[in-house]
Amino acid sequence: MKKEDQTEPIRDVLEDIVELTDEDGNVVPFELLDVVDYEGREFAVLFPCEEPDSTEVLIMELRDDPDDPSAEFYLPIEDEDLMNRVYDRFKEVNRDMFTFLE
Repeated sequence: MKKEDQTEPIRDVLEDIVELTDEDGNVVPFELLDVVDYEGREFAVLFPCEEPDSTEVLIMELRDDPDDPSAEFYLPIEDEDLMNRVYDRFKEVNRDMFTFLE
């Protein structure tokens, strides 16, 4: 039997890894769980790769780099209320993909 051609591309796991630099200059890998649209802005929901037992995610705002259209900035969110609303939206959209602790 001949193997059928795949109509969907194979997902490249490395595309889902985002490397951010912390305040000490260390490169820290995160898994990109999703990009959430909220109030006309985009937010990345990231899981720390080096902490597989973690129960927390990092949420950062995405902004396009005006100097390089293929690049983007990951900006920290200072407003805890906004972060919670984005996380609630993430949970709503991904309720069938992840198990959330309450």
